[in-house]
Amino acid sequence: MSVRHYRLLPAFAASLSLLAGGLTAGCGSDRADSDALAPKPAAAQIASKQSDEIDTESNIWMVLGMAKRPSQRGTGPQTGDQVSPILWEAAHDALNFVKIASEDPLTGVIQTDWYSPPGKPNERLRINVFILSRALRSDSVSVSVEREQRTPSGQWGPSTIAKDAVAELETAVLLRARHIRAERYREKS
Repeated sequence: MSVRHYRLLPAFAASLSLLAGGLTAGCGSDRADSDALAPKPAAAQIASKQSDEIDTESNIWMVLGMAKRPSQRGTGPQTGDQVSPILWEAAHDALNFVKIASEDPLTGVIQTDWYSPPGKPNERLRINVFILSRALRSDSVSVSVEREQRTPSGQWGPSTIAKDAVAELETAVLLRARHIRAERYREKS
């Protein structure tokens, strides 16, 4: 055999082992029936409770232990390219007092349901948070608040909101983001 053929042996062996593993993984219906009746060990029960996600970061060389690379998945929520996961999490923490109506982590938009502050049944607020970049800066978060008051006829009408309320919400999101970043830094070191 020439040297060229010896170079192909690891790839051929890896292909054969994957093929054999796939064939013995339970393609037949009789194996599935016998597995359903047999009691599962504790480790298998725990593994079956975990999600059946496909590991898209693995390749044949990683499975064989010939190549290793760090995970490309970031910690925290999976957000869009221009949305900071830390600011996203901080915005959710800052808005924990009100129910979220809609959110889009890819664009960085969070909108809450209407909320009536305690003791003020004739007033309601709706908050919108926009995360504008991955940087942890004050211009990376924009908050808008809609306020409505009930008229004497029972209809809801738009009303003004103090600029301090919007600034306080933005500050709360940024402060919480700073705490989250500090916590993650401590966990790494």
